[in-house]
Amino acid sequence: MKVKLLNNIIPKTVNQTIINELTNHHWFIAWDKVKNRSEKIFSDKNSGFSITTMNDGKIEVNSVLNVYGQIIFNIIIEKLKIKAKLDRIFWNMYLKESESEFHTDRTDSNCFSVVYTLHTTDGGLVVNDKFYPDVESQAKIFKSNSVHKGIGPKQNNVRFNLNLIFKV
Repeated sequence: MKVKLLNNIIPKTVNQTIINELTNHHWFIAWDKVKNRSEKIFSDKNSGFSITTMNDGKIEVNSVLNVYGQIIFNIIIEKLKIKAKLDRIFWNMYLKESESEFHTDRTDSNCFSVVYTLHTTDGGLVVNDKFYPDVESQAKIFKSNSVHKGIGPKQNNVRFNLNLIFKV
């Protein structure tokens, strides 16, 4: 499956409000294949940081970030003209030169992933060996079982994005 791009999901001012919330949040060292976060911090690759605020349809962190994630999800679903159930709200913070491992978000063929870009950077997303640069307010939608990874910025200091998973 190709990556579907949707532009202008929410206004820049709302993205900035979300970023302000993210800069005052507790973050965890991001991991893809390594389950031991303390092991990941000493590895060769800086994978950045993450926050999972909802997983398997259940709130994990009571935060206004869930409201923003739900709104972004609802707008995307309306634009796609489909019915779907939100499964995960996951926030990423990549620092300069951060890079995740190639991975899949889910194995279920009925699951789709969204990477929503909160601000334009020179980082981006690689899906099936194709690079998709960060464009503010753009959603990149693809099958969750597609191999992908996040690429941190080279010039910008930080890259914030939202990763949603939904089931159709």
